[in-house]
Amino acid sequence: MEAKIQPKILAEKRKELGRIVPIDVPFSVQIDICSACNFKCNFCFHSDIAAVEKANVKFGSMSYELFCKIIDDMKREWKTKGKVKKLRLFKVGEPLLNKNVCEMIHYAKSADVAEKIEITTNGSMLNPELNQKLIDAGLDILNISVNGINEAQYKKVCNYEMSFDEYLSNIRDFYERKADKCRLTIKYSDIGYTDEINQKFYEIFSDKCDEMFVETISDTLWQDTNISKNVKKAQVGTYGDEIVQKKVCPFLFTTLVINESGIAHLCCVDWKNEYMLGDLNKESINSIWTGVILRKYQMLHLKGNKDKMDLCKKCQSLSANTPDNLDLYADQVLARMESGGIS
Repeated sequence: MEAKIQPKILAEKRKELGRIVPIDVPFSVQIDICSACNFKCNFCFHSDIAAVEKANVKFGSMSYELFCKIIDDMKREWKTKGKVKKLRLFKVGEPLLNKNVCEMIHYAKSADVAEKIEITTNGSMLNPELNQKLIDAGLDILNISVNGINEAQYKKVCNYEMSFDEYLSNIRDFYERKADKCRLTIKYSDIGYTDEINQKFYEIFSDKCDEMFVETISDTLWQDTNISKNVKKAQVGTYGDEIVQKKVCPFLFTTLVINESGIAHLCCVDWKNEYMLGDLNKESINSIWTGVILRKYQMLHLKGNKDKMDLCKKCQSLSANTPDNLDLYADQVLARMESGGIS
């Protein structure tokens, strides 16, 4: 069956955020179960070794025990408030490098804390045995980021040597095994490729997934790195739509991001973990989600002062990476938060 050409962000029904935030439970909890990566893609901060060393960023895997603690927090504290819509077990690394990935999926699935559990992977580690384990564990959505249409392109763009035929075979194996138990989406990272190359991607993968799309990579995605020299300045948003400049970031009101060490921080593009919200090793997940630090950042955005934050001042993600727009509702959301004793 031929895949539907559709960005994954539009696969779900979306609510009008301005009418409902702040919310008791985040729509998405993003846990980086492994921040290390076996790729060094030239559009990712992982490839800028000098910047990583300068920022003293360390990579590793989340322990199974810490992961279970976070899931237990979610179950205990949000049981009466509802599930998160998506539990995303990835952020800046390759999640399949975590040896406990399948056990983590199973634990979260059994705890019933999320409507869907999702992983984004480069797909290089997939094989028939792992494919079956991921499916059996209860994975709901597998997103594969394809970064090349042949071995030469993977070597040039990702600094990674692979058998492309084997790579395709393993993706097809997952697609055929999963039946209707899991949704498989594949996206191609367009850093300024030709239309011919993008079309070739569709031809190669259209019979190996449920949904697919060519996503545009922003040259501002990873700040304070050298990746902008490798990425053509985007004229459209990530999902091919018009770039609409926004003042209020929707992600601050919908998503809680946790790194592999258990530190909750402001945003998935905060690769240096500079804007910390709390420590899940010591604090509960609800105390961080409803805490004063996150509220302070939310208020800055609502009052039109996001440029006081270096990370947000230069970021285009809020304008290019989501169809949600809180700008027209900023005063209403601010009034609701202030009337609730939040200032």
